[in-house]
Amino acid sequence: MPRILLVAQETGGIGKSTVTRGLAEAVPDAAILEIESVHRLTEFTTGKVGNEPGSVRHFPMRADRAAIEASGGKAARAEFDDVLNALFAVTVPTLVDIGANTSASLLGLLKDEAPALKDAGIEMAIIVVVAAEAGALADAGKLLQAARDWAGGRFVVANAVRGAIDPVLLKRVVGDAVLTQLRSFEFEDKTREVLAAGQLRNIAKLDRAKLAKETSQAEAGRMLRDLTAFRLAVMEAVRPAALWLVEG
Repeated sequence: MPRILLVAQETGGIGKSTVTRGLAEAVPDAAILEIESVHRLTEFTTGKVGNEPGSVRHFPMRADRAAIEASGGKAARAEFDDVLNALFAVTVPTLVDIGANTSASLLGLLKDEAPALKDAGIEMAIIVVVAAEAGALADAGKLLQAARDWAGGRFVVANAVRGAIDPVLLKRVVGDAVLTQLRSFEFEDKTREVLAAGQLRNIAKLDRAKLAKETSQAEAGRMLRDLTAFRLAVMEAVRPAALWLVEG
């Protein structure tokens, strides 16, 4: 039975793509469907179908809620037709990176389509990313609730990159979902540049000698230690969800 793991959050810029990248590192044979207004997971091979392990198939969406609503109800619903068709065609473990302002709409459709997907032998779960922003916490609670009836697993990654998350609010939002934490990292400017250029996928391939020529031996070593620790921390944060994806 192939499994699909949805990576969701309505609020943008809180680390959802980082979580998707961590899952891709933890499950390198997973296919990836990216539902975004702009193709962001550019370090992966572009797939032409939804079942190419380690590749990304991009589904362009309208950039914001106003643009979606302006398209009209029928047009907005039909916008997900290619995505739904790709979900029904899944044959390998698959990650679905859902862009901001899109998760709630897609989950609303999946509530209706979940029985048919189950009949097709496909199981789904959801992993929601939360941060200190009140909007992100509120959206996370709504998404987890929306998936309760059909998700075979519900996971939450609390991303502390923008500050500590109120533990009382977090507990209320998470409920009985599986919670993991991703601690905040303080990177030097050059380290951030290297990360942005290659993302998690290329950290393990970095050449210390090359970095040392561009900086210094001391700085190169520090950069490699920081980036390696970050990559492992992200993979550890997504571990429960990654295990669910492959154990099917």
